[in-house]
Amino acid sequence: MTESISQIAELLANCEKSGLAPDYGQPEVRIDSRGGEIFVISDLHLSAGKRNDGTYSGCENFFCDQSFQRFLRHADSSLEPGGPRALLVINGDFIDFLRVAETPAQKEEFIAWEKLISKIGAEPRRTSDELERLISEEKKQGYGLRTNDYKSVWKLARVVEGHSVFFDALAEWMGRGHRLVVVKGNHDLEWYWPAVRNYFRLALAERLAEQSGESIEVKLTKIILPNITFIDHSLVIDDDLYIEHGHQYDAYSRVLDEPTVNNGEELNIPFGSFFNRYLLNKIEVHYPFLDNVRPRENLLPLLIRERFPLALKVMFHHIPFVLKLIPKKQYRYIFHRVIWVLLAVGIPAALVIYLQWNTIDSWLSKPKATEQSVGAFGAILGKGLEVVKNFGFLILSYFFSRFVAYFQLVEPDSLSKDARKAFSENSKYRLITFGHTHNPDQFEQDDRWFYNTGTWIPILEVTSADVRNDKTYTYLHISPGSAGENYDSSLKRWNDDGGRGEALIVINKN
Repeated sequence: MTESISQIAELLANCEKSGLAPDYGQPEVRIDSRGGEIFVISDLHLSAGKRNDGTYSGCENFFCDQSFQRFLRHADSSLEPGGPRALLVINGDFIDFLRVAETPAQKEEFIAWEKLISKIGAEPRRTSDELERLISEEKKQGYGLRTNDYKSVWKLARVVEGHSVFFDALAEWMGRGHRLVVVKGNHDLEWYWPAVRNYFRLALAERLAEQSGESIEVKLTKIILPNITFIDHSLVIDDDLYIEHGHQYDAYSRVLDEPTVNNGEELNIPFGSFFNRYLLNKIEVHYPFLDNVRPRENLLPLLIRERFPLALKVMFHHIPFVLKLIPKKQYRYIFHRVIWVLLAVGIPAALVIYLQWNTIDSWLSKPKATEQSVGAFGAILGKGLEVVKNFGFLILSYFFSRFVAYFQLVEPDSLSKDARKAFSENSKYRLITFGHTHNPDQFEQDDRWFYNTGTWIPILEVTSADVRNDKTYTYLHISPGSAGENYDSSLKRWNDDGGRGEALIVINKN
């Protein structure tokens, strides 16, 4: 058994270099659909999943493991027997590493972690005692593990354990001869680490071996390694279907400079990830689904209205703590925009203070003259109107600041403008699909189609401008046509109660 584990570890450690698995790291990867059906989903956000007591952490967003399993089985059964095998694309934010806020605690967990690192051939090897020492500070802070490769492997293992049915479904999909593509998003930048990719491969191979009774090594070499492709940035299928997660169009989620920091030991995570890990995780423990509120600008007002003490803690404790942790280059990139908001608020506020002071000062210093000219009641009324007028500047300042903030700092609700730009710059693309925003979207432009695949997590609408079902379960179904012909494509929602895919209702707001 020891020899078998060693062989598997060596196989995994060299799978991409040896050509057994597709290479990783190219900015754009091109593959062939081989005439098969294509299913695209995004933004699943699997976190630590179900605990041993059957409950979930407030940081968890994915609760539809069985529904996803039924979806994949339906997709498989809908194909022609003996026909081309299908391709499942998970377009970013598949695993939400940022939301795994727990850490190993018991000695048994560290021993299992040590064995896991050994099983995938990750270097350097670390003992359980060393692992426990390395994360001692992170355990005290209570924000979860950082982004080192071996820590990311532990987080992925925790996700796999908490979503066992989901990964059984993926293994079953692979076992039926279908392929899988995993595109990196801003919540799962950890796919960058070879150790993380290799543990994912091993986890599926172990499930396949258990389902079939064959060896793990056979399942790895024959099914898993050649049929899973990891995408660092973008994917092109059949030379004219372009797929990208879309976070690079978002100022909050864009990765600046190199992918790693601290001499290559940790990932260079974007600005928004700091808020997810160090702020939203703490809030969602008490207020689950807060980050699922749409539109996003209503998030803080909602928190103030319903959990005022927590809102105060957020503003005066959590936010200052996050700001201490953000690298200076992130400040320069993001907060240069804030200067316009500060000007929008600061100048009118200073003007209000100045006018208020002058009003009160003149009122106190010349009360008799004022009374003689207009009477006592008139003087009081005049001063009151002047105070109201001055506060009007403050109100205008608020709305102006919200206007500036909306255009400068709010995460995008749609990537359709970026899609139109991509169409104009790439005449060959007949179809483009993004994710990231969690908002399903589509448009047609000169017989070319754009789709946003939405999400599979609950969405809480706090405006009547949208009607969103709590069970979103949206996906894109593409049937490739012959060269030069249009795709047969449609944005759908998995109706888990009916056991079928249905056309998704998308409202055009333009």
